[in-house]
Amino acid sequence: MKKRHPRIPNRPTGKMCGRVTQFTSAQNFYDSLGLSFSLGQPRYNISPGTKLACVRCEQGELKTGELYWGFVPAWAQGSSTQDEHANARIETVSEKITFKDALKHHRCLIPVEGYYEWKTVGKLKVPYYFRRTDGEPMILAGLWSTQIGRDGETKKSLCLLTTKPNREAAQVHSRMPVIISSENQKLWLSNHPLSRSSLDTVSVTPEAGLLKMYRVSSEVNRVTVDKPELINPVVGQLDQPDFLGDLLGEL
Repeated sequence: MKKRHPRIPNRPTGKMCGRVTQFTSAQNFYDSLGLSFSLGQPRYNISPGTKLACVRCEQGELKTGELYWGFVPAWAQGSSTQDEHANARIETVSEKITFKDALKHHRCLIPVEGYYEWKTVGKLKVPYYFRRTDGEPMILAGLWSTQIGRDGETKKSLCLLTTKPNREAAQVHSRMPVIISSENQKLWLSNHPLSRSSLDTVSVTPEAGLLKMYRVSSEVNRVTVDKPELINPVVGQLDQPDFLGDLLGEL
């Protein structure tokens, strides 16, 4: 009998980019597209297992809304959190049965102010915050899906795509989110399949200097904490307890 792992609430199934922020400049992205959508309350610690605002093309029309962060393919049955995917690797997503259909027709853009990543320093997991140096929002690449359950209930979900890190991101982690440049956003939002060359073009690792990074408070480790002070830089000794693994887990 196949061994099953115990369920862990709010545990992302990707190895990176498990927290993001959405507030002022992310709202500006929707406005620039002429889309009538309000992010509502600013959010400074969005984690998988909650809703994440995005833009997608559905039936030939651009739509906005908050989708569940934890991708489940349309054909999947059940609702176990073990079947949810927070991230997917852009290099292999076209080969994976879980994502290949969504890659063809269900791509989305997720505007974020920035994202958190943790660096392993000895036994510590030290949180860092990444944002663009020019203050503009990061427009992240994602995939979305519509799942219809046995009870007829519809659930839309999404995941973020990751790629090899640029110079700044590599100081903390071996992966980073795919950031879609302004000239490639229309292509990514189309509901037509992308050629391999087009996929390679839109998913290229950003040049060095695009991002700035700095250490932040270990309060961000707690998914229940959501306040503007989380993105403030901190200095001092690395004296935080190592409880990140209890929250995020390991694959």
